[in-house]
Amino acid sequence: MTETITHIAVKQLNNFREDIINTNHYTLLPNIKISKDKRECLVINAPKLSENIIITNDIVNIFSDSSFEWLGRFDNVVNSGGVKLFPEQIEFKLSKIIKQRFFIAGMPDEKLGYKLVLVIESSVRLKEGKLDYEKCKLEKYEKPRKVYFLNNFIETTTGKIKRNETLKLLQ
Repeated sequence: MTETITHIAVKQLNNFREDIINTNHYTLLPNIKISKDKRECLVINAPKLSENIIITNDIVNIFSDSSFEWLGRFDNVVNSGGVKLFPEQIEFKLSKIIKQRFFIAGMPDEKLGYKLVLVIESSVRLKEGKLDYEKCKLEKYEKPRKVYFLNNFIETTTGKIKRNETLKLLQ
């Protein structure tokens, strides 16, 4: 969930139907209290785990004292024409049709501020028409405006994609 503290919540990962259970819903473990800061990011009060209140970069919707929905990382949100888009949610949907490594990000755009782009790690260039966005049930604003292909992404030493550095390769 966050790299600053141990587990604070759980969610079901198996034997669920996506049409019934939202896979982003979490249930808090006992003795954990949460709230949001002005950025809509998760604030954790877990006195048995940390004597400090933890402020994360995880954007959430809080449903009750014991449940919340994770929307995405604050530093990844794309504001495209005034619409906040959460790359992690879009990536989850696209994972049904894209088997290579990929990510969603925002690139500067004169009209929108930022446009949503899809970056796929592949030496094979697919035509945009080959990506069946209808299968993914993308909302109108979740459809990438441009698709880029790179042979290799820039990574951390642990294999995580460095999104911003990889995007610079396209500019």
